[in-house]
Amino acid sequence: MYHKLKTAIRKRYIKQGSQLVEVTLAQKLGVSRTPVRSAIKRLEAEGLVNSIPNRGAFVITPTKREIEETFLVRAELECMAVGLTAEHCTRAQIEELHGFIDFEAAVFDKKNLDNYYAANDSFHLRIAEMSGNKVLSSYIKELLDKTRIYLILYDPFFKIEYSPTTEHLDIVEAIATGDRIKARAAVRAHINSSINGLQAVGELPEDYITL
Repeated sequence: MYHKLKTAIRKRYIKQGSQLVEVTLAQKLGVSRTPVRSAIKRLEAEGLVNSIPNRGAFVITPTKREIEETFLVRAELECMAVGLTAEHCTRAQIEELHGFIDFEAAVFDKKNLDNYYAANDSFHLRIAEMSGNKVLSSYIKELLDKTRIYLILYDPFFKIEYSPTTEHLDIVEAIATGDRIKARAAVRAHINSSINGLQAVGELPEDYITL
């Protein structure tokens, strides 16, 4: 049930701002309200659904400004993290990051969105953790959770004709050489690529933001 509703939201069969009415969904899907309620709660925990007291549960409707600000802050914090990581990253850690990329590529080939986004976030979060700054990595984790939701809503995955892991390799290569400037540039280019991949829906134009 959860996967059916999530897929319907991702493919925009259920549009942003739509109310998720338990009775209606249960009738359409031929199930009781219990699994529908459980699925809605899970989607709410992930950030895809927002419950409003005395009104009900609604698919979130992030604004252009909210998305823009989130990606801008994420870019700055990840640039800070990758710069710190490039200063002291070990060979073992570089190999670990390559392991993340290999796994990510395998998941990408299977076109499994949920697993791909999880693998992508794990790569970025691990770099943040390697920076040694726990406060920084905690904020980056929070922003990764937010931007993952935006990517799910605007579904850029099937628009990508090449594996985005190529950009991750550029980041790791820069870290391996200890080049902070190059590493930051690679991170910024990668996040720009993610932003530009967002499909235009509603008020969002195709080129709504560049970093």
